[in-house]
Parts: sequence; C-alpha cells; structure tokens
Amino acid sequence: MESLIELCDLIAEKPEQFADKLVWICGRCPSAEALLTGSPRVSRSQLNAVLAVARFLSKCPNYDDQRPKSLLLAFYRAIPSSFTPSFWPQSFGNDAIASFFNDYFAYMCRAAESASDFATDIAGFTGEIVISATGNVSGDLGISRVFLNALALNFPPILSSDANRLVSCLLERLEIMVPNSPRELISSEAASSQSSPLSLNHFPYHSNERASPGNEVSNASGSSGSVADDASSSKGIVTNGGSAGWKSNVDILNVSTGLNDGGGGKGILISFEQESLENLEKQEIAFKLIRHILDKATVDSKLLEQVRLVTKEQLQSMLAFLKIRKRDWSEQGHLLKARVSTKLSVYQAVAKLQIKILASVDLDGKSSKRFLHGTLALLIEAAEACLFSVWRKLRICEELFGSLLGGISQAAVARGGQLLRVLLIRFKPLVLTTCIQADTWGSSQGAMFQSVLKATCEIIEYGWIKERPPVDTFIMGLATSFRERKDYEEELQQSHDAKDKQAASAGQLNMIRLLADLNVSVNKPEVVDLILPLFIESLEEGDASAPGLLRLQLLDAVSRLASLGFEKSYREAVVLLIRSYLSKLSAVGSAESKTVAPEATIERVETLPAGFLVIAGGLTDTKLRSDFRHRLLSLCSDVGLAAESKSGRSGADFLGPLLPAVAEICSDFDPTIDVEPSLLKLFRNLWFYIALFGLAPPIQKGQVTTKSVSTSLNSVGSMGVIAVQAVGGPYMWNAQWASAVQRISQGTPPLVVSSVKWLEDELELNALHNPGSRRGSGNEKAAVSQRSALSAALGRRVEVSGMGTISGVKATYLLAVAFLEIIRFSSNGGMLNGSPNSTASRSAFSCVFEYLKSPNLMPAVSQCLTAIVHRAFETAILWLDERASETGHDAESRESALSIHACFLIKNLSQRDEHIRDISVTLLNQLRDKFPQILWNSSCLDSLLFSIHNDLPSAAVHDPAWVATVRSLYQKIVREWIVISLSYAPCTSQGLLQSGNLGLRALWLILHFAVTIWYFLLGVVQSFESFLIASDILTKYEALDISKVRYLAMVIDSEEAQELSKVLELLQWVADIGVKSVCLYDPEGVLKKNKEPIMQRFSSANLSEEAAVNGRLVTRRNLTLEFVSFEDGKEAVAKAANYLFVKHYANGTKEKSDFTEPQMAEALGAIGSGGADPDLLLIYGPTRCHLGFPAWRLRYTEIVCQELFSDMLQWITL
Repeated sequence: MESLIELCDLIAEKPEQFADKLVWICGRCPSAEALLTGSPRVSRSQLNAVLAVARFLSKCPNYDDQRPKSLLLAFYRAIPSSFTPSFWPQSFGNDAIASFFNDYFAYMCRAAESASDFATDIAGFTGEIVISATGNVSGDLGISRVFLNALALNFPPILSSDANRLVSCLLERLEIMVPNSPRELISSEAASSQSSPLSLNHFPYHSNERASPGNEVSNASGSSGSVADDASSSKGIVTNGGSAGWKSNVDILNVSTGLNDGGGGKGILISFEQESLENLEKQEIAFKLIRHILDKATVDSKLLEQVRLVTKEQLQSMLAFLKIRKRDWSEQGHLLKARVSTKLSVYQAVAKLQIKILASVDLDGKSSKRFLHGTLALLIEAAEACLFSVWRKLRICEELFGSLLGGISQAAVARGGQLLRVLLIRFKPLVLTTCIQADTWGSSQGAMFQSVLKATCEIIEYGWIKERPPVDTFIMGLATSFRERKDYEEELQQSHDAKDKQAASAGQLNMIRLLADLNVSVNKPEVVDLILPLFIESLEEGDASAPGLLRLQLLDAVSRLASLGFEKSYREAVVLLIRSYLSKLSAVGSAESKTVAPEATIERVETLPAGFLVIAGGLTDTKLRSDFRHRLLSLCSDVGLAAESKSGRSGADFLGPLLPAVAEICSDFDPTIDVEPSLLKLFRNLWFYIALFGLAPPIQKGQVTTKSVSTSLNSVGSMGVIAVQAVGGPYMWNAQWASAVQRISQGTPPLVVSSVKWLEDELELNALHNPGSRRGSGNEKAAVSQRSALSAALGRRVEVSGMGTISGVKATYLLAVAFLEIIRFSSNGGMLNGSPNSTASRSAFSCVFEYLKSPNLMPAVSQCLTAIVHRAFETAILWLDERASETGHDAESRESALSIHACFLIKNLSQRDEHIRDISVTLLNQLRDKFPQILWNSSCLDSLLFSIHNDLPSAAVHDPAWVATVRSLYQKIVREWIVISLSYAPCTSQGLLQSGNLGLRALWLILHFAVTIWYFLLGVVQSFESFLIASDILTKYEALDISKVRYLAMVIDSEEAQELSKVLELLQWVADIGVKSVCLYDPEGVLKKNKEPIMQRFSSANLSEEAAVNGRLVTRRNLTLEFVSFEDGKEAVAKAANYLFVKHYANGTKEKSDFTEPQMAEALGAIGSGGADPDLLLIYGPTRCHLGFPAWRLRYTEIVCQELFSDMLQWITL
C-alpha cells in the first residue's frame, strides 16, 4: 500500500504526464457493475486501489477524466452492502475496516470541499447510506458502528431535503437513554427512577407542547435555583471587580439532587448503572452525527427545538452524574473507569451539539435571550461540576471541560455580545474555582487550566473590540483576587489541616500564573498596564515583599510581562528585577545569610536569572534589546565588583546565574560593528570577572571534565588555585554556565578600549577591584597567581619570569582576553555572530588581530598578545581536526569555517603593520599545509588573486612603499600557491609527474615561467609608462579624477630639492593632469632660491601682484606656484603675535585674552601669511613628518609620505 500511495502522489504532481499510471490504478478498482449487482466481494488490492484513487482526487479534485469519480461514486453507493462480513476480504477485521473507512471518508470529504459537482453527487447518496447504517439489523452491527464512527470523524455532504429525515431517524433508532430531570426525581415517591428511550413519540413532532424557549428556561435552571438570573448566584458577586465567592454552584446541586440523603440520589445512580455500554456508544455516535448534519444543512425549527431539549436534559443529568462518589458505584476498577469514560464521551458529544445549536438557533426576540441565559448557566454549572468531580483527571473529563468552555466563549459572541456583562459575572467564579484546585499547581497546570485560559483569552479579545469597560472590570477583578485573603480564609474554615492551607496558596499561585499567561496570549499593552502595577505593589509592599512561593511566582510573572516588549512596562519590570538581584548581595557574609529562607536562595539562584533569560529571549525590538543588553552587562559589572571583595566563591555564585541571560541577549549582537566605548567597557568588565572567578570553561587541550562544587556562599577557596584551575580544569561550576560563556564569546567584540593608552592606564582596571579586596593591585601574591594562570593559558609561550612588568590587574585582563579569544574557536570553530549576507568577515581572527594594532605596547604585553593569536590558531586547528570525519551539514560547516578563516588571513596580508603581516603569512602557510583543500577552494582563490590588483584598505596617510611591499607579498604568495597546488594535483596527474613524464613536467615549467614573465612584463610596462608621463610625452591617464585637489602642496627635503630636474619633472606632470595651484616647500628655501630656472621651464610665467610683494607666487598657464620655506613660517608667527599684541593689549582695553582659532586666522590673513589649506600634501624625505610646513595650513589636508624623492615615478604610475 505504501508504494501505491507514493505512486499516487507522484501522479498528482503531474497528472497529464502519468495519465497511463492512473488508468492502471483505476483498472485495479472494483467495477460499478460488480458492486451494484448481487452480493459483491472485494479484495485487498481493490480496496487499496480505491483508497489510492480517493487520495488522488483529494489532491486533484478538478481532474478532467471522469473515470476516477465514477469509480468512487459506485463504491460509495455500494457501502450498504459492506455492512455484511462477506463483502470484505477474509481475515479483514473490524480494525482494518475502521482504518479503511477513516482514510476513505477523509479523502472523499477533502475532494468534495474543492469540487462542488462531486460534492453534489456524493450528497445524493449520503442520506440513504446513513439510514441504512442506522437501521442495519441483518448485517454485522460492529461494521455498522465502525462505519458510523468514521462518519462522525469526516461527514460527507448531504442534501438539505434529507436533513430532517436523518435527524429524526437518529433520534428514533439509536435509543438515546436519558434519565428524568433531578427535580422530577426528587419529587417522585418512588425509591428509584426509570429511564425511557428518547424517540419521536416522546417528543411529538407536530406538538407545540414545550416547544418554546421560554417554557424551558425554568427547567434549564431547575437544578441550581435561579441560575439564569442576570445578577449573580447565591454566593453573591460584586460586578465592579470585587470579591467573588469561590464556592461552586454545584454545591447547590448537592442539596437539590439529594445525593447524600439516601433518597432520589440512589435512584439516579441505579439509572446510570442500568445503561449498557453499547447503548452509550450509540448515543455518542448519534449526537456527533446530528451535530454534523446541523453543520451541513438547515433543520426544521421544531425538530431543532426537540434536539435542544434532548441536549438540555443530558447536560442536567451530567450534573448529577459527576457528583456521584466513586465508592457509591457497584462496579469498581477498570469496568467502572470504562463506563465513566464512555458516559463522559456522550456528554462531550452533547456539549458540542449544544454549542452547534447555540449557533444555529434564531437569536432574535426576548425568548432567545432567556434561552441564552439558561444555556449559559447550564454550561457554567456543568463546567464547575467537571472541576469538582472525582473523575476530573481523566482525559475525557478534561476534554469535556474544554468543550463546555468553548460553548461559554461562543455565548459571549451570541446576539452581538449583549450577554457579555452577564457572562463575565458568571465566568469569574469559574476561573477562580479552576485556580483554587491544588492539583493544578506545578510546572504544568493541566488541561483544565489551559482550557480556562483559552476561553478567557477568547472572551477578552472579543470584548476588547465590542465592549471594553466590562472586560476591564473583569480583568481587574481577577488581578485583585490573588491579594484578597478572605476568599481563602473561607475555604480554610471548612478544614484546619495543612492540606487546605496548601490549596489556598495554590489558588493564589495559579491565579498569578493565569494572569501572566493571559497577558502573553492577549499581548496588549493596556492589559499589561492593568495588571503589572498590582504585581509590583505586592512585591514591594504587600505579602510578596518577604521570601516565599508567592514572591517567586510574582517575579516570574513580572519577567514574562516584561518580555512582551511594551516599553513602559518593560522598564518598570526590569528596574524591579535588577534591584531585587542587587539586594541579595548585601546579605553575603553577614550573620543573616546563615539563616536565610530557602525561597530567598531559590529567588537568587533560579527565579531572577530565569526571569532575565525570559526577557532576553522574548524581546524583539532592536531598541529594547540594546537597552536590556546594556542593563544586564551593567548588572554583571556591579555584581562582580560587589561580590569580588567577599570571601570564598561568592562572586561566581552571583555572576554565574546571570550568564545564560547574557548569552541570550548577545546572541544577535554582531561583534564586528563599531561599538560604543561604554558598552565595550562593560564587555571588558564581564570577561574580567569571568576570568577572575574562574567561570570560563578550561582552555587547555584535552580538558573537558567538570566537577560538582557546592554553591554555598560561605565556601572558602584560594583565588590563586581557582585561577590556575580555571585554565586547566576540572570545571567547578554549573555546566550551563560554561555553555553560556561559549555563546557569549561569539557575540563579544574585541576587548580593545578606544583610548590610545588603553593598556598603559591601570585606573579603570584597578577600579574593577574593591579597595579592600585581597586581589587588588597591591597584593603581589595575587599578581603572581594571575601571571601563572596567564602563562598556563598561553601554553607557556611566555614564561612567568618574563611578565615582571605586568601588574596583577593587567595579567587578569590579559587572561580574560586569552579566555575570550581561545573560547571563540573552541566553541564553534571561530565563527562570529552575524548575518551570512554581512560584508564583514565572520572569522574570529578579525577580533584576535585587533589587539596587535594597538600602538605603544610594552614588550611583555606584545608577547602575550602575540601568544594569544597563536593559541587561538592552535585551537582552531584542533577544532577542525576533531571534525575531519564529519559528513553532511557538519562537514559543510567545517569547510565553511576553514574557507572563511583562510580568506581573512589572505586579506590580512595587506595590513600596514609588518608584524601583523608576518603573523598572517605564517598562519596562512600553516593552514595551507595542514588543510591543502583550501588550495583549490574558489573563495580562497578569488580572495588571493583579486587582492593583488584590488584597491587596498584606505588609510589616513597613503604610503606607496607600503602598497608596493604588499603587492610584492601577494605575488610571492600566489606563486607559492600555484606551485603547491600542482603538487597536490589528482593522483593520476601526480603519478605521471613523479614517473618522469617530460610533457607534463614541461607543461608545469612553462606555466611557472609564464606567470613569472607576466609579472615581470607588468612591472616593465608600469616603469615605462611612468617615464613617458614624466617626460611629458604621454598625457593620457585612466580614471583620473583631480576635481577634489584644488590646491596641492609638496614638501621636499632640502637635499632632495637640490635635484632640480626631478622637481621640474614633477611640476610638469602636475601641470599636465590639470592641477591649478601648487605650493613648493623645503626647510632651507632651496626651491625659493632657484625660482628662476623653474620660471624658465615655464617660459611665459608672470608674477602676480602678490608675487611682487612677497616673491613667492608665480602664475603660468592657469598654474599658480607658491614657494615657502621654514623661515617664512617663523616670520609669520612673529608678525601674527605682534599683530595680536597691538590689537588687544597695546591700548590697555583687554587685561587677558584667550585667543581663538578665528582670531589667529584673522591675524595671519592680515599679515599676508594665511594662505589656502592644501587638499593634498606630498612629502618627500627620509622621515615621516611635514618638515616644518606651516601647521595652521594643515587643518583639512590629506598627507601622503614618500621615503625618497626617487619614488616620485612610482607614485605617478600608481
């Protein structure tokens, strides 16, 4: 059958292409003639073919060929013949028949939903088939029941004209046994009551007796007094959110039915026991089928009224049934459980039918309003009876309870919500009753609790749109109920044992949980604003201000409300939770900490950290996630600082529980983006304390064991031992904390503070220690232990003796960096958080190399940071090696990580720092030798080949010598890459090479020679092009844009300036590319003295008026030349100072002046030395400085340095 189903699904995808296959399947089905004549009999293969065709039509209902539909209709018409065993194959039991009918009707109904003509054809036969099944007396009753059960699950379409006949037939033939109402039983003089079959004779079809809704309202409420009254039950309810009685209306039923007086209650029990299981199953089927018929077609109003009265009587009998005690039954054990389960299944079918009638009845007029009142009261009482029943833990009872609540929520929608106020008044005691059930308290509140929650949410969501004031009152009533002790005291008066006290507490706890779940489901800020202030008030000033279960439940609820992401409630809740956590630190080490309540420890260790985790996982708004990340990291810093001065392991005990929440809030944080200094320092503080308290997992090779350690705050341990053990293991804390540290590492930016002297200034690092701490900067013993741990973390690459210049706090900081960068690679191979589409590299090497870019590092610190890079690389290699045998997705992840790391190291070859370039080359070569598959990886090849000619990273100062060095390095790496790649050629090619095949050897040599010649010729062409441009022969430039270079300055060393010919070549090139203004500077004024030869080169040059004054400006062909020397700057400063003195001090008008930049610019302009600010400054000399060029003219200038003036030609080419 499985292969036939697969073939059917394949045909359904392309029916036209596989039409012949469909014909073959149809040929295996029984023919219409065989099914409709005589006594048909089908085989297993024919039944499988019928199911396959039905499955095909469910997927392709509008298929053009009519043969599949005709075969199915023929089989459908022949179903009455299937009620005899002779129709089925031998040894085809009722279970197999049930499975067939279930699948068959599921496919048929699905096809009928999409094809109206097919549905019409089916409807024409459904009525007769159902009547045949219910009237089957000659066939096997088991097969008929199986068929009807399948219909109850998937009911096919029917004709409207058949609806009344089917309902009447079901009521008449299936013997629906209903006991008389409890009121009638009590008034009866007999000791027992009788039950009679419910048929059309019992409810005359054409009689008007008891036919109006108004006449039956009193009967609907007969078991509970005036339950249909609009006000309240006998317990009394305050409509404006006040107290509501927690006693159920079922208590009234206990008196009215006489179950405890030995009278009519015994008769009710006897009537229930006399019902057979077979008859109960028939009733269940009948009620289910009637509900489907009402859903498919419209039924006569009088007949519908009779059905409604039947359901009413059944629901009333259910109230009495659920009150019967288990010991009162004559049957016990599994027989009693089977009887009760079957009876409850009947009641569930009745409840669903009642809900359907509620949707089908005409709701116009006063009588319908009374009907709705009575139905609502009956459904609520039935639901309360389920709550108090001894059978409430049965699944069928829980499902019945859910069905009843579904009817209650539907009543809220009836008549446009006119009964909403009354419904909320009656529904509140039901909610409170559910919460007070002690057996619903725990990690899972049970199905009844979830059903109440679902119904409450549906009512609130509907009422929120329709009529909000009563909904607000209802919510406030629930919210205040958990604080009103008198409701629970009333229950406690009935019994003085501890069990009742626990039940009262469970009622409060369940109500808080219900309110939290309600807010999560409804997800409206207005509802949160109604409930959260009451929670916070109770936590701060009420009963929940002291440790206890109530406080734990409220804190959990507050965190869940905060996780919804409504800004006002989020901020209020987070402030409360953080303040609560910090308050726990004050008792550490005190005498009170030895007698702290167990709930207080649970609050610190479990409830508050779990609340932070819930908030971190629930927030979706980027702004709020950023805010909570900052708050949580600040809390970690405060906790670490406060706990660091305490004795023993208190720091880890307080910081460790917060780590999972930090990991969750950092799970979407991209560490490659620019981070604010304040946030970066918080990350640094977190890792500082992680290293200090030993919370990071061990980073030495082969150490993965953990060790269970007491979490007592008073346990004492040597911090020196902890530091060393944190590196080598075993791990001393919760394994979840170690996992959280690994996740945090993937979202932590490099711990490089933005200050230039970030490692020289110890003030901030010392501030992370408490002044009274034993591990402060003044404790040399603690410093030695930290250096020892750091040396161990670096794999002894740096000995402790070489760390004498590193203080204790610096050693702890470097240990934190080592933990962070090594764990990045050990946790997931060094892949950072971030989108796959991000342009930034996801390789963790991009973080670990950031530390080496910091200037002015002490030698010892530089050695440590270099060692961290190598340890991180070793960890990455180990991670890749451990997964060498992985397949599938894990193998793809491994290869992706390998490729990303290699690409980063390739791009890192262009770094300006030579030390970084050397390390990158070394690591890349090791990675290439260890994993030769990257030689032919497309991403690595593209990154390597295109990096040669791509634009290198921009910098504030361009260095052509650096550019040439980097390109030369890339060319060398490419040549080596090609040579090694050929050595790892496929085995056939490699074997030929090794066997001395001269042709292949020659090919390899030719390829190597061609690459070498190509780069040689490229260098020659560049040099020749440079010569032509400098000789004024070639003036064509590619993609040259000098629009932004309005003023060019050239600073030339005095010795270089003696080579006047090269200066003229440079000026010629500048003039040809279109630069309009040029300033020539050398310290000793050599160019200024040789101004005449320059003017002769530009023979028609004329001095401007300004040139006549200061002899510095020459204008030629729209080219303006300015000659400046070091003396001009000194003279300008002296004149400007004299100008400012005369203007501001000589006349005595100003005692003291703080000169501003505009005033200085005014002075320089007044003496004629202001000058324009160059857009670009070219420096030619052995040192990288501006050689005394006027500094006030370099405010907005880009500087390019050339080590030698001879590099001019190369710069021109580039």
